[in-house]
Amino acid sequence: MTVDLRRIKPALRKAAAWAFHASSVRHWRHRGKVVILMYHRVLAREEVSRQSVQPGMYVLDNVFAQQMSFLRKNFTLLSLRELLDLWKSGKWNASVRYCVITFDDGWLDNYRHAYPVLKKFDIPATIFLPTDYVGSDQWFWPDQLALLFKILAARKMTPEAVRELRKLFAECLDGDGDQFIAAMERGDHVADRIIEHCKHLPIERIHGLVTALATWLEVSLPQERVIVNWDEVREMSRGGISFGSHSCSHRILTTITLDDVSIELTRSKQVLLGQGVNYVPVFCYPNGNSDENIQQLVQACGYEAACSVKMGVEGRIPENKYAFRRVGIHNDITNTIPLFAWRVLGPIPHSV
Repeated sequence: MTVDLRRIKPALRKAAAWAFHASSVRHWRHRGKVVILMYHRVLAREEVSRQSVQPGMYVLDNVFAQQMSFLRKNFTLLSLRELLDLWKSGKWNASVRYCVITFDDGWLDNYRHAYPVLKKFDIPATIFLPTDYVGSDQWFWPDQLALLFKILAARKMTPEAVRELRKLFAECLDGDGDQFIAAMERGDHVADRIIEHCKHLPIERIHGLVTALATWLEVSLPQERVIVNWDEVREMSRGGISFGSHSCSHRILTTITLDDVSIELTRSKQVLLGQGVNYVPVFCYPNGNSDENIQQLVQACGYEAACSVKMGVEGRIPENKYAFRRVGIHNDITNTIPLFAWRVLGPIPHSV
């Protein structure tokens, strides 16, 4: 008998979540800690398939509303600015359970779907913006690749097409095309694997792959605006939402020179300040990637803190103020309140 681990793991998580939610344990978990949540997209159901969104990148709008209601009832909700001030003042209440909400990338759906819910529950939040993308119709390259591979999956692959695709991958991916072709032939979900592979490549190589694949498929890259514009940012600023830097170009900082990192840090900060938004001096590393040198540059450029994608919660003294931990929230593992409670209140690494 073959055991399908892909089905067992979600079932075990769901069982643990329901047991945890029904117990009294969740009422005292993380007191004296701050849970910093990391969201990306908040979408209506019909938008998910239309935009080829990666599973770990969104929550549904109705699920998000339920989550905000839960947080309002179970946490003391802080803005990121309030958290920074609390860390400075030392007036930390060990009996209080704090929560801060953050969004990465500045998606248009943050304005359309998340912002009205945040206003309804009077919940502050911070959105990290890659400033070059604000107001443009440019898509991030992972979303371009996800859409192109969705188109590819619908095509009938002849032996000749497979040979052409193998050659394209070999040219664009340092000869690593065979593993992806083999995965496609097995019926595996190739897009996510190629996206992860590309995160280690120079941006020019990634753009070359996107262009080559679109040309081979004979399709145009999407030009629909999916990122907020500055008018929307200013409106949300007036409504209590703050904004931090997510770089200018959204390049992974560990793949570029420190001089270029410094430009990304300085210019994105200048743009945010120049736009007159509700600015918070916190940096968010694209893809979460940083190292000691980059963190020192962030501090030298005048940022008070920076957030990573490392899983965990913080206490009255953050483990590393320039790579503080967050808890990622996405629909496939938090689409019910018991699962959400398990995610934010369950066993998570934490600082003092």
